[in-house]
Amino acid sequence: MMRWLVFLVVAAWPARAALFDFPTDNQALVDGRPQDFYMYVERDFEGQKSQPWEGGQFGFVRGPHRSGGAVIYTSLHEGVDIRPMRRDPSGNPLDDVRASAEGKVVHVSDQAGASNYGRYVVLEHRIEGAPIYTLYAHLASISVHAGQEVRQGEVLGRLGYTGAGIDRPRAHVHFEIALMMSRNFESWMAAHFSGNPNKHGLYNGLNLTGTDPAAILAASARDPGFRLTRHIASLEPVFKLTIPNSPNITLIRDYPWLVPDGEPANPPAWTISFTGTGFPIRAVAASDPVAEARVEWIMASPLACSQITRGLVGGTTAAPRLTASGKRFAALLASPPPAGGAE
Repeated sequence: MMRWLVFLVVAAWPARAALFDFPTDNQALVDGRPQDFYMYVERDFEGQKSQPWEGGQFGFVRGPHRSGGAVIYTSLHEGVDIRPMRRDPSGNPLDDVRASAEGKVVHVSDQAGASNYGRYVVLEHRIEGAPIYTLYAHLASISVHAGQEVRQGEVLGRLGYTGAGIDRPRAHVHFEIALMMSRNFESWMAAHFSGNPNKHGLYNGLNLTGTDPAAILAASARDPGFRLTRHIASLEPVFKLTIPNSPNITLIRDYPWLVPDGEPANPPAWTISFTGTGFPIRAVAASDPVAEARVEWIMASPLACSQITRGLVGGTTAAPRLTASGKRFAALLASPPPAGGAE
């Protein structure tokens, strides 16, 4: 009798949920069918039209051009495009979009024309002691509101094709997993893009920098013990910036695990390592002060510095330098709060 009781208890014990779950029913990625997971892009290159699913992946997967004898891609796609599994007779998608992890709705953009994302939702999650953000874009409709707490798997809205450059055949959900670069984003936006009204506050896409969500979804499905911080630490650095220390660098305060050796008291500067897409993966205190942000290092590559850093770094491997967009990026990291306002 005791043996059966033990069996029943074990059988009834719920399996640990994945840290991040797929935001729709489409899980073809874990079955080894990426062509059924990613939504294709319409491509017309050198007179040949195609619909490659590879363009729906994260990273430098768009904007082909020929360099010597090779075709290279240098346009960044900042999330993944997940294709629908069900459509009505008119071709409209029927898939629900659900919360990838438990969290709080921090932003709802219900105006289809307010950004290239169309209608989108941002959730904040507390993962390993830090705020992590998931973004769900191009929705046909939204069924949650800002401030709402949601469970993993709770419906956020319906997959759609709102936003720039998307039609009904290419309906998909654009999904990101990101960090917030600065709590002072709005003052930076006002200083650098004063002619463009910010309709999305801190949750503007310029302030949420992501890494490949497909890799995280697949690893979470495969490994119940998956840890996001360990995954981030394993990413390959492509360039490093050294920036003057400032109390305004909220990135390090929000994500203390970026400093694996612990944050020393008031270092003169920080050297932060980034992937090629500008995602921060590690920060170390620098021993010498710097007057302004500078490129400390860039990985050797046959491609130009700008092509492997989404245009943030120019020059050569031997003498890299921040471009104008790179200087804006560095300024965002230490942007001050609005004058006379709280952070």
